[in-house]
Amino acid sequence: MSKVPKETKNAEASPGLGVRLEGSAEDGHQLILSSESALKDIFATDCDLQANALIAHCLKVLMGSEAGDAGEANDERGFMLSIVKDIEPRDAVERMLAVQMATTHVALVRQGNRMAYAQHLPQFEAHEKAYNKLARTFTAQVEALRKNRNGGKQTVTVQHVNVEEGGQAIVGNVATGGEGYA
Repeated sequence: MSKVPKETKNAEASPGLGVRLEGSAEDGHQLILSSESALKDIFATDCDLQANALIAHCLKVLMGSEAGDAGEANDERGFMLSIVKDIEPRDAVERMLAVQMATTHVALVRQGNRMAYAQHLPQFEAHEKAYNKLARTFTAQVEALRKNRNGGKQTVTVQHVNVEEGGQAIVGNVATGGEGYA
C-alpha cells in the first residue's frame, strides 16, 4: 500500500500544476505545493479529504519504477496529475473517473511495453489480451465521461437533407400523440 504523501507548502512546484512530487513509493512521497489550493485545483474540489484520497489513489497503481525520483524519465506521477487537471472534472463522479482514466492509460502503456519485450508467444498473447482489455476499458471510460457531461443525451447533427418535389422537411423536435391529437 502506498504511503500518503507528506505536504510541503509554498515551495517550487511543476509549472502549470502547482504540485511536484518527490521521493519514492519505498521511501514515501513528498508533495510540494505552490499554494494551499494547488492539489484541490487539480481535482476540482474544495474538499481536502477528497483531494488527498484521490492523489493517494493515483499513486497506489504505480510501480516503484514509475513513481520515484530515481528514474525521472519513467516518473508517471506528474503526468497523471496533469491528465486529471486537463480533464477538468466537474463533480465527484468525474473526479473518480479522471483518476481511473489516467491510471488505465498508464497501465495500457505498461502492457504495451511488456508486449514489445515478450520473448515467447504465450507471454505475448497474455500481454496482448491485457492490453486489449485496458484499451476497451479506456474507451468505455471516455464514453462514460461524455454521457455524464451530456446527461446521457446523444446529439445527432444532420449536415444535408434532400427533399423531393412535393415532400416536406421538418427541422426541430417532433412530438406525436398527447392531448389534441386524433
